[in-house]
Amino acid sequence: MYRALITVAAAAALVIGGVAPATAAPSSSAPGAPTAVRVTGAGDSATVTWGPPKSGAKVTGWKVTISPAQHQPDQGVDRLPAKARSDRFGDLTPKTTYRFSVRAIGAKKTGRTILVRYTTPSVVDTTQSLFALDGSGNVVRFAEDGSGTGKVVAAKGTGFAADDVGDVFTPSADLTSILFHPADGSATRTLATGLHLTPDLRSDVAGNLYWIDSATGAVQKLPVGSSTATTVLDLTATGSGQRFWTVTPDGKVVVFGGTAGNSWVTGTGIAHRSLTSTSGLGIGYPAAVLADSHGNVYLDIRSPGAAGSWAWYLLKPGATAPSVIEPRLAFEYGAANADGFSLLQSAEWCSAPAEYPTSPTGCKVDRTIPDKLVVGAGGTSTVAVSGITAGSRGPNTGAASDDGDVFVNVDSGPSAGLWRVPASGGAAQQLSSAQYSRLLVI
Repeated sequence: MYRALITVAAAAALVIGGVAPATAAPSSSAPGAPTAVRVTGAGDSATVTWGPPKSGAKVTGWKVTISPAQHQPDQGVDRLPAKARSDRFGDLTPKTTYRFSVRAIGAKKTGRTILVRYTTPSVVDTTQSLFALDGSGNVVRFAEDGSGTGKVVAAKGTGFAADDVGDVFTPSADLTSILFHPADGSATRTLATGLHLTPDLRSDVAGNLYWIDSATGAVQKLPVGSSTATTVLDLTATGSGQRFWTVTPDGKVVVFGGTAGNSWVTGTGIAHRSLTSTSGLGIGYPAAVLADSHGNVYLDIRSPGAAGSWAWYLLKPGATAPSVIEPRLAFEYGAANADGFSLLQSAEWCSAPAEYPTSPTGCKVDRTIPDKLVVGAGGTSTVAVSGITAGSRGPNTGAASDDGDVFVNVDSGPSAGLWRVPASGGAAQQLSSAQYSRLLVI
């Protein structure tokens, strides 16, 4: 399932500037105002639609904005091609009045702005989906509430992304095009060509797509409705070492990279920062990165010692020294949503690398996961968990829903397979005994 749509009445259009578009006399060098501007609410989203101007200069594009812009990519400003006739905004806050403006862009001047308002319901009912890659590289969709079985929605989808209405995007086999697989099951089509993709697409809540250019190493973005990519983050000056990256629901790109003792964090709207250690022992090897929409970055760092531990740290906005999140060393699974970070940890930990149950010399520890730790804007909390046992060591990144459900894939042991851990804790639910990767909830 993807997000349920709850349609409400369309709002009335208002004109900024005091002149209705039908009677306005635009400059010959400026497009006229858009016509028939309307906004319709659906769940926690709103869609603005409009028609072309009746007069004025040729339209070369559109500028659509939302206010307040909290949780929105690009501070709530969308720039769309001339052929666009609608724009959708997701992740809206319940019981909030939003203003949406639409303005035509011309070669020389911009046209008059039309404004519409929409108030979200006091209770917003949405249903998210879990997307994941199966062992054959197919994109499979599961209901976020754990009901039903997985459904293949795109074949050969290595490096996929998705949006919050269930559309899926995959790189072409030759990594030069992005393919669009509509949620309604209609035919796959090509969104953009002539690209230098790596097999690792990302997306934000609006459906903007991101990837690292295989030729330049820069992070590229394909805005919704566009076939032309733009560079949003140049990584040429960040130095050597591995790089790990993520995109937050509101469209912030965050990159964590470097080497042991010389690691850094950078991103869109984030100043490049070299990391320091509060312990004086230095920072280990970068292993994974997650982030929320409040500016917090969550770093998984592998220790340089023989024990090979992985541990998650919190890097607060503006800070250079990460702070420890974990209450103990453990086999672990981390996930993030817009509001914070969740961590599942085993009860005990092997200090020796030979921890595998089949090893005659490996240590035998309690790998059951007894609790889920949540770190977010509201502080830190812990809930009890049962029924799931950790597999092998590693960063083991999962995915988290808006409501705080956590999804992880356990690679080995008695709990091998795909699992859902409810936000409130309690018994974990196994969704499949098969192996899945690249978990995404949206």
